[in-house]
Amino acid sequence: MSIRPMVSALTRHRASVVILVLEIALTFAVVSNAFALIMHRVARLQLRTGLDDSHLVYVNTEGSDRPDAGAVYATILDALRRIPGVQSAASVNTVPFGPREGTDGFYLDLAERHFGRVADFYYGAPGYLHVMGVRLIAGRVFDPGAYRGFKVMPPSGGVIISQKLATLLWPGKNALGRSIWVGKEHRYQVIGIAASVLRPDPGYAGIEDAYDSLFLPAKLGAPQTGSYVLRADPARRQAVLHAAYAAIQRIDPRLVVDRDSSGSITDLRRAFEKNNRIMIGLLGGVISALMLVTGLGIMGMSGFWVQQRTRQIGVRRALGARRVDILRYFQTENFLLATAGIALGCAAAIGINVWLMAHYAVPRLPVIYLPIGAVALWLLGQLAVLGPALRAARVPPTTAMRAA
Repeated sequence: MSIRPMVSALTRHRASVVILVLEIALTFAVVSNAFALIMHRVARLQLRTGLDDSHLVYVNTEGSDRPDAGAVYATILDALRRIPGVQSAASVNTVPFGPREGTDGFYLDLAERHFGRVADFYYGAPGYLHVMGVRLIAGRVFDPGAYRGFKVMPPSGGVIISQKLATLLWPGKNALGRSIWVGKEHRYQVIGIAASVLRPDPGYAGIEDAYDSLFLPAKLGAPQTGSYVLRADPARRQAVLHAAYAAIQRIDPRLVVDRDSSGSITDLRRAFEKNNRIMIGLLGGVISALMLVTGLGIMGMSGFWVQQRTRQIGVRRALGARRVDILRYFQTENFLLATAGIALGCAAAIGINVWLMAHYAVPRLPVIYLPIGAVALWLLGQLAVLGPALRAARVPPTTAMRAA
């Protein structure tokens, strides 16, 4: 089947052809980016903390920067450990799905020539690694004397690093004994490697950065250690949480308990997943609406062209064209239009993605979604044109000629 007659026929409807191609291009650009964002959100839903979520409860407090903070925290910890159902408790800065309280960038050398990553530092008072359930793979835990006070970051010393982060920083090498620098004042030497633990706010970074976590020691009463992680009986987590709220308010009414960012780890995870599921639903709705509108547009335009070409169809039938030939003609014509729209849409999709990356920190559009989007638009076009094409193929030659 020659392409030239199709192109010639389409040039008689230039305005409608341009509109249809632009509609397909816009749909392709938006759908490709929306689908990529959906898959990114789906990947976030599959993240695991690396801890025993069912036993952990987190209580986030703010507002204690007094000189006697250490004594207050110690009193609170003693009260929390006495709550029925609580197995152990410790002071921490945050937990997975909790607020970002230790995000910082670090270098692999003192001269700051080799940048490492922007990671999240977990730190807490003695026992916090055990309460959280951080599993050591290699090396050792912190010595009792390593838990010291500080103003901004824990003082130089040992650090325990998440296994995935260690592999990213020193691929194929042993991370034990290596050092990282946060500024020029803080040097941390890797003394232990832990099973990978999810960073506090996995939505803040990309999927590939979700396990960029490190662990540091902090003296009870140090900044941002006024929050608590409790290991509790899974069946009593809600009762434990409310009892913890009451105990903290009774001991120090000046402490503000942030209930929105407190709860069992499973509850915090559920809130994180809820936001992602809502976004997935919205993006799915956008894709469905665009595909529907584009499909209806192709169907309507194709039906109009069939009506306009009744005489041409009749002539072709009279000259021996079969119904399948007429059907193939309109399907091929639609394929050409869809291909033109997809080619234009590829450039638009990349442009939209670049703009989103610059303004909203979305991930780069994976190239694989371009062919996926192309196949989807090709299939949509063929389905949308099928009805008008079948109607054209059913027109008898005599009826078509009479209509002329």
